[in-house]
Amino acid sequence: MFNTFNMGVGMILSVAQEDADRAVEILNQTGEDAYILGELVESEEGVILE
Repeated sequence: MFNTFNMGVGMILSVAQEDADRAVEILNQTGEDAYILGELVESEEGVILE
């Protein structure tokens, strides 16, 4: 389904791991429905969706 349909994630904001909780807090306080989606890691396996 990920190859066929837009799965509707919306806008993504990338921040340093140590800033993630604070970024979510600030966005939620301004009325956004923010949450941590995942993390970027170095890999030679390509893209992995879990």
